[in-house]
Amino acid sequence: MTFRPDLSERALGQLGGFPVDALGALAAGMAEVCENPYDPLTTMATDDPQVRRADFGGGRGFVTFLILDSVEVVRVVDVLWVG
Repeated sequence: MTFRPDLSERALGQLGGFPVDALGALAAGMAEVCENPYDPLTTMATDDPQVRRADFGGGRGFVTFLILDSVEVVRVVDVLWVG
């Protein structure tokens, strides 16, 4: 089952100044996450089982997302790029 990515308004606002390579890395990272958002090899658990985190861009970026199982959506709620 492949989940569909969705960006929250907050995440969209955070992407305003992102470099092109960071956007590409985020897209690649989220493609991997959407294949299996619960995969412990590509994502990290939090205190809430529906909220997970993953790095992207060779560890230069970090994304937090909410897993909405009922509609097969991964909703990005926070993005950080340290480049």
